[in-house]
Parts: sequence; C-alpha cells; structure tokens
Amino acid sequence: MDAEDKKYDKVLDLLKKSRPVFGNADVFSKKVIRLLHEQKSKVSLPELIIEYLFGWVYTGWIRRSMVAAALVMVVFFGFQQALILKRINDLSLERIQNGVLFKASLTDDLTSRILEYRLTGKQFSDGKVTVSEEEIDNLIRSVNKLQIKYRDLIYLIENDPQLKKYIESRMNENRKN
Repeated sequence: MDAEDKKYDKVLDLLKKSRPVFGNADVFSKKVIRLLHEQKSKVSLPELIIEYLFGWVYTGWIRRSMVAAALVMVVFFGFQQALILKRINDLSLERIQNGVLFKASLTDDLTSRILEYRLTGKQFSDGKVTVSEEEIDNLIRSVNKLQIKYRDLIYLIENDPQLKKYIESRMNENRKN
C-alpha cells in the first residue's frame, strides 16, 4: 500500500503544479460570460412563473412570518371549534333542563309539573312550592272523582260473584309473583 500511496501523492503534486494553458485570457473570459448569458436566456416560461410565485421562500423573514401566521390561524380555528362545541353542549343541556318549552301538554296540573321536575332532575326554587287556588281545586276535584270511581268499582265487585272471584284469583297470582 505504501507504493500506491506514493504514486497517488506524486500524481496529486503533478496536477497541482500543472496549470491549464488558456492562450488568450480575455477571449476565454468573454467566451465563459457569453455561455452563461445563453444559459440564462434559455430559462423557460413555466420556470419563470414558478420562480416569480415562489421566490419568496428563499427570504428567511418572509418564511418565518408565514409560519407564524399559519400557527395563529390554526390556534384561532381550534378556539372557534371549541367554542362552537361548548355552545352545542349547552344547547343540548338546555333542552333537557327546560323540557316545558318542548313539551306540548294538554293538562297543566300540579302532578304533571312534579313529574316533569322528577324526570328532568330540576329542583324546586327555595324549597317552596307555590300552588295556585285553581291548581288546588283541580287536585281536589280529581281526588273526588277517583274516590267516586273507586266506590263504584268496589260496589260492582261486591255485587258480581264471578267478577269477585276473578279479581281474587288475579290478586293471588300477583302476590305469588
């Protein structure tokens, strides 16, 4: 290997010492400049358009400011999406809490209101229930109607032995189950 290294060093020294012969340096420099101009003029139209549109990427401060603007936009859109989702969740909870707004009911009595409060999980305000006289009157009327129907039913059961026997058998089955 030493012989090869010595040959390599000798060849390298000879190349360093030998210089190319130009003849006329002015003619040579003019020829090089002319070739460079010809090469530059051969740039195609698409390359010029691409250079014009994307030439800004070679400028550092523009590149960094564009990245910063993109990050600001991503953060803004993320914040906006979070805000929209929060409002949608609030709206869906609002529908559950204020079920009265979406429920079309035929009766407006106290029992239906209490049932709504139990189903939706609402609490009565201040622990006090304000009941109007009309609601109390409706409650008393409905209890009276229920008592009258209950008396009539008991009377029918007592006077019909087949019905009495059937009801007793059903009640015994229910107790067993």
